[in-house]
Amino acid sequence: MQFGTFVHDHGERIRRALVAYYGVEVGGEAADEALAVAWERWASLAGMDNPAGYVYRIGQSKARPHVRWFARRRLFPDSEPVMSVADPAALLDLVRALERLSADQRSAVMLVKSYGYSHREVAALLDVSESVVNNLVHRGVTRLRTLLEVHS
Repeated sequence: MQFGTFVHDHGERIRRALVAYYGVEVGGEAADEALAVAWERWASLAGMDNPAGYVYRIGQSKARPHVRWFARRRLFPDSEPVMSVADPAALLDLVRALERLSADQRSAVMLVKSYGYSHREVAALLDVSESVVNNLVHRGVTRLRTLLEVHS
């Protein structure tokens, strides 16, 4: 596989996962840095079973120095919503509730529920089992329902 094909097939998933885990600023920078490292090491990465998972882990390593700084900042900076919502307060409540999930739960919930990834795709990207993804999504959605006081 060529590096351009890899980026086309997996680059956006890696970016979304890192942004979901670390927030817009840190996650985006970590994704850029991880892809740059992947480009430099592509000869050895191309033959791996799960190069996307490896590049995701590189992104986590690149984000690590920013974690202490990141913990003091809001996960999702105040900005105009990217979608039209009948009740903007509900969107703000959702963002605040997402910030209260663990980073692993937030990543899994956002990738599965917002971006429509399958549990298998998320498991491969995060390099965990599908059952771990299933537990993270279930617990994350349950916690969101509690935080947002949604009863179904």
